[in-house]
Amino acid sequence: MMFKIQSSKTKDQSSKWGRSFTIHHLPFTIFLFLFGCKTVEPLDDATTNLNLWNEKKIVNYSFSFKRVCFCPLEYVGPHQVVVQNGKVVTVNGAAYNSSQRYGVIPTIPELLLTIKSHIDKNPVKKTLNFNSTYGYPTSVFFDFSELMADDELGYEVTNFKVN
Repeated sequence: MMFKIQSSKTKDQSSKWGRSFTIHHLPFTIFLFLFGCKTVEPLDDATTNLNLWNEKKIVNYSFSFKRVCFCPLEYVGPHQVVVQNGKVVTVNGAAYNSSQRYGVIPTIPELLLTIKSHIDKNPVKKTLNFNSTYGYPTSVFFDFSELMADDELGYEVTNFKVN
């Protein structure tokens, strides 16, 4: 922002324009300064990476999925997951069935939304690692309470491949 102020006894066109700009545009400049800028909250890691994932428009892919929790081994995994047209179609080589002992297996966008919901709960500790090319989570971990044992939860995605 530059204001032109001249102190000259001769009235030439440039000094008249300089004072005119200062006087007439000062209220507008103040208005812009006060109201023209607004603070934008930064996106959390899950939202940023979901946006990256969506930009890639990947609907056919496979990956290994593992839960990090104090859960039955069948639930923990790792599970070999194949996604076609944005839907889980096979888990561990068999047709996907969410009622199996391994439970619901998320697609990458569903997993990113789950991670976002965990972030929104303000865990006392969190570790977030994402693939920089595609945005999928490689390793995330949450501890929701220091006072509780076995409330920790995490996810690992490995062997990701676009099909």
